[in-house]
Amino acid sequence: MTGITTPIAEIKNGKKQCNDIPDQLDIVYPENDDSFWYDVDLLPVKPREVVGDERKSAPSKEMIADYLGIRDDPCCLICWGRPVERAHVVPVSLGGSMNVRNFALLCGGHHREAPDIADAEGFWAWVDYAEMRDSGSKWEGASDKVKEHALALGSRIGKIDRSELDFVSAIKFELRHLYGWEAVDFSNFSWDLHEEYHRVLDAATGRHFGVDKKVSTHAWAYNVALYRIDRNKESRLRRRKKVLLFDTIPSEPSDGSGSSTAG
Repeated sequence: MTGITTPIAEIKNGKKQCNDIPDQLDIVYPENDDSFWYDVDLLPVKPREVVGDERKSAPSKEMIADYLGIRDDPCCLICWGRPVERAHVVPVSLGGSMNVRNFALLCGGHHREAPDIADAEGFWAWVDYAEMRDSGSKWEGASDKVKEHALALGSRIGKIDRSELDFVSAIKFELRHLYGWEAVDFSNFSWDLHEEYHRVLDAATGRHFGVDKKVSTHAWAYNVALYRIDRNKESRLRRRKKVLLFDTIPSEPSDGSGSSTAG
């Protein structure tokens, strides 16, 4: 790279260009290192901050936008919608702080969908997943000319209507497309898994907007519960390698009974 721009500084690379790059670069989770992820073996809560943050009030939207690198055009990180709301990555009740690092900017709709979990990386994984799932909604307010150009480039136009999915089917959809669950994982559903799922819900998730827990929160809890009771290394790696590495989200909603085309 010739340079890197971060919220802290802009760094230029003064070295000569190196052309020794692979034909394909795979970005996956590091082997034998769960320190970057929510530690599923440690409940109830793994604090978000290593050093506690003394800030008592939430940062402004402007501060968050500046940190996220979208100061000139604050919009929802998923659909580019406006106006935006401040969304806690990890709720304060679950160990989150008022540090600007613990906030995202989301539209009202996606804020109401975002998971309330004690897992910062899990939250950002959901944002990436939702951005791909709802990518067509970015063009809803664009001109016909821009839409035609986007279609010509292979972009999807318009948000897929998933209103017909019932609550359970929506959870299954997310387990497949975000967490890499396959038919074998659903077929191995057990009483132990269900008990562990409730344990995770009680210890490491929260409620928001005065409503019961969301689809995204339940899906995360099921996935963490499965990791806690399934000690098979191969099955753990199989699911983990699929997280955020799917090629596409199906255009048609699924009822949870069929196989997925996401790779």
